[in-house]
Amino acid sequence: MRQIAQTKESLKDARAALEAETHEVVRVSNRLNDNLVKAGKIIWRQLLLLWAVVVVLGVSYFLILNNARLATHQAKQGKGSGAVSTLSETAGRLQPGEPPTLSALPAIPEAEDLLRLLDQVRQAQLTKDIHLFLGAYAPSFPNLTRKREVTLNIWKKYDYLESQFQIREAVPKSDVLILAKVTWNIKARDRKTDEIKNISKSYQVNFSKESGQWLIQNLKPVEGKEDLE
Repeated sequence: MRQIAQTKESLKDARAALEAETHEVVRVSNRLNDNLVKAGKIIWRQLLLLWAVVVVLGVSYFLILNNARLATHQAKQGKGSGAVSTLSETAGRLQPGEPPTLSALPAIPEAEDLLRLLDQVRQAQLTKDIHLFLGAYAPSFPNLTRKREVTLNIWKKYDYLESQFQIREAVPKSDVLILAKVTWNIKARDRKTDEIKNISKSYQVNFSKESGQWLIQNLKPVEGKEDLE
């Protein structure tokens, strides 16, 4: 009987030990499961963060590339703008309709107005628009009718392929008068012979402000390699 009682006691202890081990296994399993869930959440957060970084880098790269292309395009426009330059810089080339570049202007407040006025002349030459051309000249310009006839005759003989200008000097004489030295460089094609001519001509130009607008009041040739006749 004692042996049976001891056996029962041993079984009871073994059962208790087994239950304790089972509870421990369950507890460890639950903890492991919780850790796996937490690890999964951390991994997903890291993946989302990584994707966010990739997206930001991709957008940044696109913006940098786009800005680089835009800067290159603007640089090309700046070189071909036909805009006013300083003494050492030469204005570039533009096709009709391209806007002037307002950089490297003479250090006078009216510089941008003079640039736009000269660009109006340039546009008129390229498009052979006599109304646009004469609109840059003051009504008091000497022999304006003769200027119109000479210009139209030149346009009948030549097509302007390129036109650029440079303001070498600009000296305000009053609030309504500026004296400037302007050099034009023109590439033209003879319409009969297809001969290409490169003309460089400098003028002493009087700009006057009339009715709030700057216009060419007078001009005189200063120097030039060749002229259109």
